[in-house]
Amino acid sequence: MAMPSWAGEAHHHPVGGSVAELLELAKRMNPELAAAALERDAAKERVTGAGALPDPGFQLTVDEISRNNAGLPGRGAVYKYTVQQELPAWGKREARRAIAEAGQREAEESLTDRIAEVVMRIKTTYADYHRVHLSMDQTSELIQVMRALVEFARLRYAQGMGSQSEATSAEAERGALSAELARMEKERHRIRARMNALVNRPPDAPLVEHPQLRPLPDESALDFTTLMERAMVANPGLKQQRTRLEGAEEEHRLAQRNWLPDVTLGFGVVERRDEGTPNGFEATMNFTLPVQTETRRAAEREAEAKKQAAAARVVAARLHLESTLREALLGLAEARQVEKTTAEVLLPQARIALQSAIKGYESGTTEAVSVLDAVQRQKKFQIERIKAQFEQQVRLAEIERLVGGDL
Repeated sequence: MAMPSWAGEAHHHPVGGSVAELLELAKRMNPELAAAALERDAAKERVTGAGALPDPGFQLTVDEISRNNAGLPGRGAVYKYTVQQELPAWGKREARRAIAEAGQREAEESLTDRIAEVVMRIKTTYADYHRVHLSMDQTSELIQVMRALVEFARLRYAQGMGSQSEATSAEAERGALSAELARMEKERHRIRARMNALVNRPPDAPLVEHPQLRPLPDESALDFTTLMERAMVANPGLKQQRTRLEGAEEEHRLAQRNWLPDVTLGFGVVERRDEGTPNGFEATMNFTLPVQTETRRAAEREAEAKKQAAAARVVAARLHLESTLREALLGLAEARQVEKTTAEVLLPQARIALQSAIKGYESGTTEAVSVLDAVQRQKKFQIERIKAQFEQQVRLAEIERLVGGDL
């Protein structure tokens, strides 16, 4: 996976017009995904030599060493040059290769899981970026309303038709909204830095200023049973635990086959230095004696415990997946209902109440406090709607990660 540096013309142009664009950048540039891909490649290379035979050995033997005149060992009469090859017992090489292949599949699923995690973080961060922009826009609209209210309150006070407290209260509310807008601006910069980190760009690299939320799927596509069936097949975390179980089962088989003796075959050339004695050949066969029974029993019990632990993790992962998916679906349905009620009932009524309060204040039939109360109610309902929209996007991203793909 290529990892371009921060230097480059591309970082001077805004990105993030859609989630798909950011996901494509992340798959090419995110350093976490690059590291997981390299680990996957390393696991793949381990498979190549997992089932290979051990290196052969060479042995030189000197026999029938004579004594010289001083009584010390002298020249040997027989030289043997032997090549030996160890042959693991039946099934051991296959088991080692199966363990390595399970490790490769686990690395593949780990990469898939990391991709799914980064995808979810991009989706939620993008939704957070939209949330803060929408909040800033609506707060700016309320500031314009309060600015007009402040001017009118000052005019009424100058004409002796209103009290000074009306003007100061309106000015205080406008100042509070301006402070809130400044806080949101700082939050926008923090979210932008977090998003740029996910796609390996400088923290202050530009993003599209007004992102669009991803459309939500129909309620018919959010059936728990259907999504659970899909998640049982495609969830990266569950697949990774299943792969670990397969590796643990192969390790247990290998521990059982360690009771079988390994064989070492040898073939040698015999060279006799005595004059007139012909050369010859020899063949050897050695067996390991599995007499360390307690060690092998302990290894077998260890492998059995690892297999049972891996099986328990598969069950735990499935239960966690089921509960998390159900919780995410309920959270999405709740947030959708909150947004619908707020958008169709509460916000329209709040806008009508604010307009009525402003007209009443302008005509002198209501006080400034009524306008301030109406502004606070509209602000509250705007926040609730934006929060519900953000919650839906977060829950949707969680569901898509759990089921292993977009809905």
